[in-house]
Amino acid sequence: MVEAAKREEAGWARALAEAAPAGAEATVPDAALGALLDDADATDGDAELWVRRLGERVGRLDALNVGGMLAAATEGGGAGARLSARLDAGGAAAAALAARLARLDALARAAPAALHARSGAARADAAARALLQELTEIYAWLDAPPLRDLDSISEISLASPEGRARALAAGTALRTALRAEAQMAPARRRLGAVRERLRRLQRAKDALAAALARHLNNLLIHLGNEAASAPAPAAAGPARAHHADLLPYAPFMRWLKDMDEKAYDALTKVYVGTWSRVYEREARAACEAARAAPVPPLAAADTPLDAVLTVVENICNAEQDFCTQFFFLDVDVKSEGSDGGSEASEEAAARRGAGAEARRMMAELFPALEAELVALVNHLERQPYGAMRALACVGTRVLGDGAAAAAGTPAGGGGGGDGRWARTALAAVAVAAKRGADRVVADRLAAMPESARQAAKRPKAGLLGFLSEFEELSSVCEAIFGRSGRRADLERWYAALGGAMLAAVAAADHPRTPRPVLRLENYHRLHALLAARRAPALDALRREARARYTEALRQYVTQYFGRPLDKLTQFFEGVAEAVAGGAREEEVCYRAAFSKHELRRLLAMYPAPEVRRSLHRLYRTVEKHLSEEGGLLQVVWRAMQEEFLQQHHALQARIAACYPGAGLALPLTTQDILDAFSDIAREH
Repeated sequence: MVEAAKREEAGWARALAEAAPAGAEATVPDAALGALLDDADATDGDAELWVRRLGERVGRLDALNVGGMLAAATEGGGAGARLSARLDAGGAAAAALAARLARLDALARAAPAALHARSGAARADAAARALLQELTEIYAWLDAPPLRDLDSISEISLASPEGRARALAAGTALRTALRAEAQMAPARRRLGAVRERLRRLQRAKDALAAALARHLNNLLIHLGNEAASAPAPAAAGPARAHHADLLPYAPFMRWLKDMDEKAYDALTKVYVGTWSRVYEREARAACEAARAAPVPPLAAADTPLDAVLTVVENICNAEQDFCTQFFFLDVDVKSEGSDGGSEASEEAAARRGAGAEARRMMAELFPALEAELVALVNHLERQPYGAMRALACVGTRVLGDGAAAAAGTPAGGGGGGDGRWARTALAAVAVAAKRGADRVVADRLAAMPESARQAAKRPKAGLLGFLSEFEELSSVCEAIFGRSGRRADLERWYAALGGAMLAAVAAADHPRTPRPVLRLENYHRLHALLAARRAPALDALRREARARYTEALRQYVTQYFGRPLDKLTQFFEGVAEAVAGGAREEEVCYRAAFSKHELRRLLAMYPAPEVRRSLHRLYRTVEKHLSEEGGLLQVVWRAMQEEFLQQHHALQARIAACYPGAGLALPLTTQDILDAFSDIAREH
């Protein structure tokens, strides 16, 4: 603004010079204006002083202007008009300058501190205030109340709640101070006192970490020795009681994980080494008790294996929860701003369940658990249907719909179902149990040919042994897996066994039982067994068994019932051939071979009593072939009755067509045949 005022003042001087008459002396005004401009200090910030000086200069310039005008008036006639115009222009410029000066004055009054700050006293005061602020921040950083007595930090007693509270406050303050160093200004960190204080804090941190590590190491060993000395059956109680003793020290483990990872890792190894031996002993004792337990009934809901798995799951889930909380597993403590701002991350870690650190630690705590459980499952396979019961028991827990779910909690007795390490461990045991159950089915498949060979040594073939074995197996499996999620395994076993039984029946043979009888009895029974299981995977096998049974029945009836009226049947076959050759049905009787006389002779060969005796002999033959366990005697006898009726109806129709009005008829009516079959069945 001062420079602008100078430029305007120079403009006034030029205007006054032009207003002077030609040839007039301009030395005085020019010299005065130059002095005015030269005297101005471009760096001068005192606006009031400048205004006063400017007013004095303007007064002197006015005097010079008046003198110039007087000189011009005396030397020239038209110069007065020009001078008047120049004066008006100068007045306008002066008004503009006054307005600018007023604005400068207002700005100067609005910032009095800026003017005052240029004084030495103000600068000293500002420097003192800045120094005080800097010292306050340094003290807040490096001399918090818990850090006032660094020498006694390592001597704090960690056995009492008060001592733990003091140690935790000191540790938190140390952690905050040391972690804040990286965010401080370089100039602050270069201060000698700051560097010395940081070294003292570092030594105090090391001393506190050593004291914590020493105390926790002794405590872990002591609690482990107590659990190891407890009786094996009661070890499960003390094994989890140590959680309550250690949880008050969880904040210190978190502090060590952040401030001294070496000490944290050493304590983790001590804990794992101590308690892995305790848990291994518990698992072995529980499995030994299950092996020694009596074999439960097939209908029993609870088994020794189920009791072992309940104990294992409870221990593993409680241990996982404790380790995640005590060791702050899968929590990045170094990325958190402070101890109090990490609740959200801890809750997120708890919801995630077992992360990489938790899975690794649980595997180290229970290194022999899987082997012990697999050995127990292998032992239980020796019991009747033990493999199926083991698979159902373990599979139910792995799938998460076991007794724990019925109690309203996920399998395993805790939250985070899918994140439970116990479920992962039991999955491997379930695989072993599934292999055992598959071996049972494979053994049944391999034994089918031998079962057929054993049947050949009996008087009658009857039902092959593997059918009753399949019936028992399917009934037991339905009871075991009825409400579990292993239906896919069941249907797979059923399909494999069903297909193998179809093939085994087809390949079976007996020296004294006709093959059609062997097949129809066994296919009939197999169809009934497959239909009872109502599994979609067995639909095709059921249809195939039904079709094979029907075909075997047809073959047997055709082969052994034959044609009771054989000569009559042959006679009418010749009649049919003659008709097919072009003869009319009503004219066939005129041929000698098919005359009415010849037909009467053949009809006389089959009196009703003889036909009934023939049917009696046939029934005894069927009864000899069929077995009681098959239960198909009446079914086969009814099929033979239907076959006889069909032959009877066909012969009667041929007689009516070829010998009308001859008064010829078969020796038995339809009702006679029905009565004969019924009487024979009742007699036997």
